[in-house]
Amino acid sequence: MKKLILTLALLTGVLLSAQEMRPRMHKQKHSDLTAEQMAVLKTKRMALALDLTDSQQRQVQKLNLEQQELRKSRRAEMKARREGNDEKPVSTEERYEHELDRLNSMIAFKAQMKSILNQSQYEKWERMQMHRKKNSRSKRHGHRRMGR
Repeated sequence: MKKLILTLALLTGVLLSAQEMRPRMHKQKHSDLTAEQMAVLKTKRMALALDLTDSQQRQVQKLNLEQQELRKSRRAEMKARREGNDEKPVSTEERYEHELDRLNSMIAFKAQMKSILNQSQYEKWERMQMHRKKNSRSKRHGHRRMGR
């Protein structure tokens, strides 16, 4: 019985270390793509998942482009702020304004998506958003699901 337990423990250890040694497939950084390229890719993924019409694709691509340009400009602002030598701490008021701006932007985007998509597409899109948010949280905190 002891040999069986020892063998199982060793086998488990070998399997776990083999998984860690396997090269992980990371998404390529999209920082080298333009905002337009990223918007096109995101729109194409959405078109496949939600079965968008041509008209919907054009509208969604416009929204995605606006979002990508906004993200790029915000990243550039943050980068410039971090690189500034006379960096002062961010005040509570600045943090509040930034978060308020971000949330208002998200609300507006969601309302625009609701006006473009039909009911079933919108419901599926919301499920996709929730799934994406759930997965990004677990990756940020280092949690991984076993068996996937």
